[in-house]
Amino acid sequence: MNAPTQPPQIIRTEAGDELVVLTRRAYDVLLARAGDDDAEDRMAARMTQQHLADAGNRGHAIPHWFAKLVAEHGSSIVSARKHAGLSRAALARTIDMTEADLRRIERDEAEPTDGQRSSIASATGLDASWLV
Repeated sequence: MNAPTQPPQIIRTEAGDELVVLTRRAYDVLLARAGDDDAEDRMAARMTQQHLADAGNRGHAIPHWFAKLVAEHGSSIVSARKHAGLSRAALARTIDMTEADLRRIERDEAEPTDGQRSSIASATGLDASWLV
């Protein structure tokens, strides 16, 4: 799974302008949500590479349709929830988690445990290995 993201760094110039420093992943999510096709492609490629690396190159690939959802929503957990047609509150209840904890996971502020990832996959009808 992707490492939890840090809050953006704010740098103030001598002229008083504020500059925001983002990770490449966060920047690509921002661009993808704004409709940038190249950013979506980079995210889908990065997800596929990470998934294959995590799976030990056993050939388990993420389906294209799910990769596109993740590029759109910026999170595999959000994508799984939306694919299943569940609200955050409904999914949290189903997997016996607080809505606040699920929100932190969806925002990459917290890493789900293997058990939580498995529960989310089961509740959404997806393969747990896709939630990486």
